[in-house]
Amino acid sequence: MSPTVYSTVSAIVDLPLAMPHLPERGGDVLGTAADPTPGGGVNTALAAARQGAVTVLASPLGTGAWGRLARAALEAEGVACPVTADGGAGDTGLCVTVVEPDGERTFLTAAGVEADLRPEWLAPIAAGPADVVVVSGYDLAYDSGAVLADWLESDAVRGRIVLDVSPVCDVVAPDLLDRVLARAAVVSLNERETGLLGGASAVRSRLGSLGNPGAAVLHRLGAAGTRVETNDGGLAEVSVPSLHLEPDRVVDTTGAGDAHTGVLAACLAAGWELSAAVRRANLAGAITVTRRGPATCPTAAELDALGV
Repeated sequence: MSPTVYSTVSAIVDLPLAMPHLPERGGDVLGTAADPTPGGGVNTALAAARQGAVTVLASPLGTGAWGRLARAALEAEGVACPVTADGGAGDTGLCVTVVEPDGERTFLTAAGVEADLRPEWLAPIAAGPADVVVVSGYDLAYDSGAVLADWLESDAVRGRIVLDVSPVCDVVAPDLLDRVLARAAVVSLNERETGLLGGASAVRSRLGSLGNPGAAVLHRLGAAGTRVETNDGGLAEVSVPSLHLEPDRVVDTTGAGDAHTGVLAACLAAGWELSAAVRRANLAGAITVTRRGPATCPTAAELDALGV
């Protein structure tokens, strides 16, 4: 079997709202709404699948309308969804996504079954040495985050772990985040998240203190690309550029980080060298922000046409 991308990033459903600006507390703003759209972990999994990777969503889907919507979107593009939150656990969560004119987005999330992960749901899933496992800090922030960490530390997971730190990294229990940082092959975070963790040097020091000094750290810098920090016998940094976009081309940044992570994971599973994988992921993220909606990552053919 080909190397597989296992994404543990939980699927949710996005309700997009286009607003001229955010309301003040107690206020109201008139805008427009779009139809509910699968998002969250759906973005990451579809990004990997669109690069031709065998992809599995290793996260529960609910049994209600939102879960069915997410499952249909994933299975339509060949993503396997083996984990169903049975036993009356409930439905997949909902995220209200407010998008402002410059493309910046703000989220209000009501979690569903993905916040109540159970060991028996992950028990049948095993990732081999050639596989890549994607993890999000969002799922470590839930009360059931330890269940995910336990699985990642088990013999069922022998592949490389890519950790997308996520915007809520500051509310993840430090010991829980440390457990995953200690096993991660790649740690990906944006500028805000780097700041929340005390800065780039603090992240590197933390990995060293956890006995994982060789982990690669990707500092995503938006339009400036990604700074790739490796430590293979010595600390090294390389800047990987992104696609230059005029500001008026940026319409929606929802899902850009998910696209970056999914494409990165697919390329690593296919045996790409890290800097080349990051370059392709940068391009995918840049294209994503020119499209409205969460799951808008380009296909492999679209990226190939750009010579990346």
